[in-house]
Amino acid sequence: MELLRQIEQEGEHQVQEILAQAQERAREILAQAEREIRQERERVLKELEAQLEQERRAALSRARTQARAEYLKAKHTVAQGLFDRLSSELAHLRADAARYRKFLELLLKETEKSLPGPLVVRVAPEDQKLMAELLKSTGHQLGEPVVTQGGLLATSAQGDLVVDNRWETRINSLRTLYRAELGKALFDRARPD
Repeated sequence: MELLRQIEQEGEHQVQEILAQAQERAREILAQAEREIRQERERVLKELEAQLEQERRAALSRARTQARAEYLKAKHTVAQGLFDRLSSELAHLRADAARYRKFLELLLKETEKSLPGPLVVRVAPEDQKLMAELLKSTGHQLGEPVVTQGGLLATSAQGDLVVDNRWETRINSLRTLYRAELGKALFDRARPD
C-alpha cells in the first residue's frame, strides 16, 4: 500500500509538474501573442499615421492650389477693373474739348519724334475736324478715318512705318507693361503662402 501511495504521489507530483509546465508554456505563448499583437498594432498605427500625414499634405496642397487660383483670379479681376476704369475715363476725355485737344497734340508730338518726314494721320470720324486743324502748319496730311475710341494712327508718307497711338493700343501696352508691377503693388501684402 505504501508503494501504491508512493506511486500515486509520484503520479500526482508529475501531473502537477506537467500542469505547471503547461501553464508556464501557456503564459509564454500568451506573452508572445501579446508582443506580436502590440507589434502589429504599432505597425498598423504607423501605417495609418503615414497615410493620414500623406492625406493631410495632399489636402493642404489642394487648398494652397485653390487659394492661389483664387488669388490670381482676384488679382486679374482688380487689374482688369483698373484698366476698364482707365478706358472709361479716356472715353470721357473727348467730352472736355480743351483737354482732348491737348491730348491729341501730345500724341502728335510723340508720333513726330518716332516717325521721320511727313506723316499720314488717321483718327476717328468725330476727330477729323480737330486733327485737320492740328495738322494745318505741319506738312502732315489727314488720312482716311479709322475705327478707334480716340487717339491717332500715323504712318510715314510711304506707308511703311506705323505708330499706333490709339487709346485702346496704349491701354493694352500699359496692361502688358505694368500688369506684373500692378499685381505686386496691389497684392504682395495679401498673398497666400
